[in-house]
Amino acid sequence: MPQRVHNNGRSLSIKVDIDTCTACQLCYDRLPSVFVDRGDGIPLVMVKVPVEEVYEELLQVAEDCPSNSIILAWTG
Repeated sequence: MPQRVHNNGRSLSIKVDIDTCTACQLCYDRLPSVFVDRGDGIPLVMVKVPVEEVYEELLQVAEDCPSNSIILAWTG
């Protein structure tokens, strides 16, 4: 289920595709303010800071994900 972060009337959807995720830990190692380990290596999206503070790093982590399992989408 995607986590939605709202900003200026727009919503950023952050989702991890658990069916393709390889549990490499890249996302929560690099962005522990956004991702946490759910206990089995698969990340959960738990945004703890305003996304504006980590937006560039979030884009980079999504790009660097070896299984392309981090899905970001702006709506609105």
